[in-house]
Amino acid sequence: MNDQSKTKHDLIQELVFLRKRIAELSQYESEHKQVEESLRESEYKYRSLIENMTDIIFITIDLEGKITFVSKRTKEILGYENEETIDRNILNFIPEEAHQSTMEKLQKGMEGEKIKHVQLPVTAKSGKKLFFDFSFSRIYKDGVVVGAQGTAVDITERKQIEDMLRQSELNYRQLFDNAPAAIYQVDFRTGKFLKANDLICEYFGCSQEEITSKSPCDLLTKESQILFLERLNQMVIGDKVPEDPEYEFVDKNGKRRWLKLNSKNIYDSKGLAGADVVAHEITERKLAEEALRKNEQRYLELSIIDDLTQLYNSRHFYAQLKREIERSNRYEQPLTLLLLDLDNFKTFNDTYGHVEGDYVLSRLGQVVKRCLRETDSAYRYGGEEFTIMLPMTTSEEGMVTAKRIQMELRKEAFSPVLGQEVYLTVSIGLAQYKPKEEMKAFVNRVDQLMYQAKKNGRDRICPEPQR
Repeated sequence: MNDQSKTKHDLIQELVFLRKRIAELSQYESEHKQVEESLRESEYKYRSLIENMTDIIFITIDLEGKITFVSKRTKEILGYENEETIDRNILNFIPEEAHQSTMEKLQKGMEGEKIKHVQLPVTAKSGKKLFFDFSFSRIYKDGVVVGAQGTAVDITERKQIEDMLRQSELNYRQLFDNAPAAIYQVDFRTGKFLKANDLICEYFGCSQEEITSKSPCDLLTKESQILFLERLNQMVIGDKVPEDPEYEFVDKNGKRRWLKLNSKNIYDSKGLAGADVVAHEITERKLAEEALRKNEQRYLELSIIDDLTQLYNSRHFYAQLKREIERSNRYEQPLTLLLLDLDNFKTFNDTYGHVEGDYVLSRLGQVVKRCLRETDSAYRYGGEEFTIMLPMTTSEEGMVTAKRIQMELRKEAFSPVLGQEVYLTVSIGLAQYKPKEEMKAFVNRVDQLMYQAKKNGRDRICPEPQR
């Protein structure tokens, strides 16, 4: 009885346990179904995300490099159907010349090294070579690496642009280095050369390393430095500056060279940053211009200088007197004029000859020059007559100059005949310009005063009487 009762009790306990276990299993099954449903939904979203990535191919491979999965973008980008890629080695789609480097990178990736942004060529079904940026991460199963998965981004267009830029830079560098003109780039903020081609280095006798430690200012003459800095300051403040400036440079050996600069300014967010400069040597032209200028100056001097006395001639006298009269009227400054005539010069010529007479005129020219200030000027007016222009000088001050000339000439001894000394004198007329007076009237006044000095006994100075 007791055994039957015990067996019944055990059965009841077992039934309770079984019911409890069934409930647990039922709950687990429900949770499992929810997890499966969640996984399916997550996988759907994940696969949908992968399949709809633009310009990106998602790919998985096993340890041997066989492709186990590719996203549908493969067909759109490379033209391959899914069955044409699955179970095929990844090397089947990569040009042979890149096989070794590809396998080396994949091997390193399987061993733990990250594969990120590796650029490899890929052959499309059409035969066209494309470029992709690959990034892979390892796949584990039970803690063991079984393959890799990652992305391949089509960078063909970017690669083409990069190649074009590299080629363009190479072309620019070749043009820069081999151009028949000297080319350099300068940084206005540091004042230094950024780069320079071989010809500019040759001009300045510097190596590439040496020239980039220098400033263009270091190589300019002092005169050109001033012009360069003035022009740079005008550019910085935005003023318009003359184009194609010309500067004189000095190399490290002291050789001078003129360069004409054609520049293009470089700007950044802070404003004027520097310039690209093409420099053409114009030394020969500059030397020719300087020679021409000197010849023209010499010709001008010859055209206005009296050969005998080395004083200005009468033609230049009237041109200069006109300018001085205009200045006197404009600024209300005094202007005094002297007119000199050698006394008894005709007698001297008739007695000793014209050669000795010319010598006297030459010596008188030297005497007059010694007595004048830098602002004064002297002219051979005609024959033995001379005029002296004294700007910013009153008639009283002009008397001092007249007396000095008179005294200096008295000291000059002439020896037209051996053993004989002859001394000469001058008669001088002197007057101050009257405001608004006609030039001809002014000269006539001084001329009349000179003749008055002769009438008064020669060797005299005859100023205009004071009123």
